[in-house]
Amino acid sequence: MDGQDKVAFVLGGGGERGGNQVGMVRALLERGIVPDVVVGTSIGAVQGAIIAKNPTATVVSELTELWMEFISMKVMKPSLRAVLDNLRHARIGLTSEAAAERMLLNHFAPHSRIEDLKLPFICPASSIERAAPAYFDRGLLIPALLASCCVPGVFPPVKINGEHYLDGGLIDSLPVGVAASLGATTIYALRIRQTETQLSPPKMPWELAYVTFEVSRRAAVEAEVSRSRPGVTLHALPSGEDDLVKVGRSLFKSARDELETVRRRIRIGYDATSAYLDHASESVEPAKG
Repeated sequence: MDGQDKVAFVLGGGGERGGNQVGMVRALLERGIVPDVVVGTSIGAVQGAIIAKNPTATVVSELTELWMEFISMKVMKPSLRAVLDNLRHARIGLTSEAAAERMLLNHFAPHSRIEDLKLPFICPASSIERAAPAYFDRGLLIPALLASCCVPGVFPPVKINGEHYLDGGLIDSLPVGVAASLGATTIYALRIRQTETQLSPPKMPWELAYVTFEVSRRAAVEAEVSRSRPGVTLHALPSGEDDLVKVGRSLFKSARDELETVRRRIRIGYDATSAYLDHASESVEPAKG
């Protein structure tokens, strides 16, 4: 790739907001912008791995199907049965990773390896024992993805080779630096959670994990986006987050309402990124002959 532009897609974390990334990816691929390398964190790791497996326009349909499964399989829904099972096995979490693993098995073979994907792919997770980031760029894919999206308090820590991991968003929610270290010269950062609500001190024990996570994540994301990297062009793509107030939010949505919300997120992400890319293209002055 020496002397040539090397394109990276960096997909940030953001839970259910990841639906916006489907539309953002569609906008990029429709304009012929295809990655040479993919980096992703948390839900961005899951979607990034699917892109690295199939970096063509058809991946949009697969990503859309992923979200249909996410809702129908209740991947992040708390469950009394899961809580009791976690307590019985001395694990902490409101649910288990079982549904997430079943969802991933719809898209990857059980023993898929990161190095066998069509594009280079890396996803971060947070090591508990070492209190340090771990960047998975080889080895079994599904355990690495489960580790990268192991939201504290929701899922119990993921164990890999005797080490326990939590969500990569704790230490690298938008891993732009990783893409740059791989030689990327043009980076498209598919950042979600762009409209940050003000945090409040936690009042209940289960709120503590969320607040701690958010304080860490927000500081890290701003540092990544603002850091100067000579020779690297960064496009921090809009997700359309400002329009999400029109979608409405509730803890008690029906599956039908959740599906409609995902569809809106996909449209919003597509429209916002399309407008950004079209404007960026118009802003480039043609070379003078």
